[in-house]
Amino acid sequence: MTLVPALLVIPLALLVAWGRGPARTLPPGTTALLVRPRSRASTLDVARMVERLAVVFSSGSPIRQAWRIVGESLPPGDLSDLAQRVSAGADPRRAGRRSLAHSAEIRSLGAALEVCERSGAPMAALLDGLAGALRGLHDAAAARRSAFAGPRATGRILLGLPLAGVALGALLGADPLRTLVGTGAGRVLLVTGGALTLGGWWWMRSLMRTAEGRVSTAVDPSVLLDLVAGAMTSGLPLAGACEVVAHALSEDRDSHGAARDLDRFAQSLASGVPATLAAAHLDPSLAVLGQSALLAERSGADLTRVLSGAAQDARRDRAREAEAAAARLAVRLVLPTGTTLLPAFVLLGIIPTVASLLGGSLGVQTWIPAGT
Repeated sequence: MTLVPALLVIPLALLVAWGRGPARTLPPGTTALLVRPRSRASTLDVARMVERLAVVFSSGSPIRQAWRIVGESLPPGDLSDLAQRVSAGADPRRAGRRSLAHSAEIRSLGAALEVCERSGAPMAALLDGLAGALRGLHDAAAARRSAFAGPRATGRILLGLPLAGVALGALLGADPLRTLVGTGAGRVLLVTGGALTLGGWWWMRSLMRTAEGRVSTAVDPSVLLDLVAGAMTSGLPLAGACEVVAHALSEDRDSHGAARDLDRFAQSLASGVPATLAAAHLDPSLAVLGQSALLAERSGADLTRVLSGAAQDARRDRAREAEAAAARLAVRLVLPTGTTLLPAFVLLGIIPTVASLLGGSLGVQTWIPAGT
């Protein structure tokens, strides 16, 4: 029976650690000083690689040689392995391993290379623009993580309330664990308080996941706008540029919906359908294509700046949307706190503490350790 208090603390301690990632372990027989870490590619790392590729390619190097040179300049890791395979002729969208196998950034790079090949757009300029787009997405993701850091920390602290109640009772000289385990009424409080704590954990986690949204592995819509603008620099009209981008995405299952919409939009424009009707089925994230088509239809203006500006605005809006979602989440966390965690705090901490200080009057049967 002496293990029971320790076993009661473990689940609550695990709840307090909610949201923390798993610790990194080393292979047996090695030390941290002997292990050379492999760099894990982030969005910013991919942006830097794309920028280097654009710089080397603009110097006159062939594309495969440019990949080889860039790969040699990268630290050991997934990106350097990717560069070596692409320099040997592999498609970057199929050459990635580990974290790059389903990377939206690498898919964007592969689509950009195919757009250059199909449209004749200047590769160095398009890759440089893609590097800037990826940096914008990295900044938006960093702003999102910062915005949700506060609500996440608040959730972990609130989940520690029941454990704090038990610790508070011990500091006051009571023995709430003895009351919870050794009496019938105490065991009812223990089960009810534990169920409320688990319910609060599940509720908070659901709110957090809903607010943060699902991480997409498809090519970002703002990058699609940049690709369309890049294809238009080769002299293609908007319909032709959208068709080229749609073909570049045709083998990407996660971006199949966007590819289908772009191709349908392009075919409608090419057949003479008015811009407003052709864009009626587009996703809201691509609605600027319909507006741009209307401008081109009535004025023949250059749309590359309009599309590039809309793509930049979309990436900036990510940070503002994350701040608003985090603020709403902080308010919503009050509900599970008041309905589950505070009652669990009372049931597991306050009532057993008071009963223990009053001499165990909570239940008729008092828990007595074995052997006494």
